[in-house]
Amino acid sequence: MATQTAAQAQKQDVALREPTVSERFTGMVIKELSSTTGSGVTLSEDQKRLAQHLFVKIDATLNALEVKRAQQDRNGTPIVWANVNMQKLALDAMHRIELGLDALIPNHIHPIPYLNKKTGKYDLDLRIGYSGKDYYRRGIALEKPTDIIYELVYSTDKFVAHKKSLNNDIESFEFEIVNPFDRGKIVGGFGYICYEDKTKNKLIIVTEKDFEKSQKAAKSNEFWGKHEVEMRFKTLVHRVTDKLTIDPRKVTASFATVEQQEYEAEVEAEIAREANQDIIDVKAEPAGDAAEESPPMSDAEKAEALEREKAEAAGEQGELFNNKGSRRPNF
Repeated sequence: MATQTAAQAQKQDVALREPTVSERFTGMVIKELSSTTGSGVTLSEDQKRLAQHLFVKIDATLNALEVKRAQQDRNGTPIVWANVNMQKLALDAMHRIELGLDALIPNHIHPIPYLNKKTGKYDLDLRIGYSGKDYYRRGIALEKPTDIIYELVYSTDKFVAHKKSLNNDIESFEFEIVNPFDRGKIVGGFGYICYEDKTKNKLIIVTEKDFEKSQKAAKSNEFWGKHEVEMRFKTLVHRVTDKLTIDPRKVTASFATVEQQEYEAEVEAEIAREANQDIIDVKAEPAGDAAEESPPMSDAEKAEALEREKAEAAGEQGELFNNKGSRRPNF
């Protein structure tokens, strides 16, 4: 009897506990999706966890960018939850959640706010990083590879490609890092997709001209200039995973949407480069230093963000503010 009473008390405590901000964010996503689709939306426990992780990542990103914005442009639009296009965020968030992407895993998702001058609000671009692209592309492949090797090639490295031919049934390569402490400049990269049937193995070569093309298509050259190795590696992963054959039975609306968004971003950048630069600026502009991809959260940043979430759950941070300048979400 005492055990039953304790269990009942525990259930009652859970029922009375106020939901954390990340849980309210998850509820907001469900509510927005239900109103858009006209039908009820149910998330699994794993999807709820991914939604809460996405909130933590976005919240930390907005806080960091708002600090920088306040220092650089006091008259600008605050980068806070009250100024975020929540309907768009809810839809885009659900697509990433359905693909199984975890925002707290480095390079899965990079939230990048763009100020939409027409609405006066920030559209959050939930940019999928190279680790996220590798993850969901492997998951929907017609034949899942046993491994994918990604390597950037430097000027002092030795690389020999063995493509499939009449006398060679298996594509392969030779790769040697001659001087690991001073490899010189990046001259290209390659990806090697491995299968159980080795005759299906694929070698994909990406040249420096390919990297330069991606750099020119970027909305801003700042990130490429500061992080040339990371951006080249990202380009390499994208080029290689594009070669995976997609299983039509695994194609979902979420997959189609994120692929279309990625394609549209590339086309938009191409137009901006070839035509009048003001075309893109009229529509949206990146916030702070997030013109390309924000760097992944460090372990310390993750711990700090999660501690904030625990504090919210315990009610230590008080009421959430409704005013436009508040950094805290109002949902």
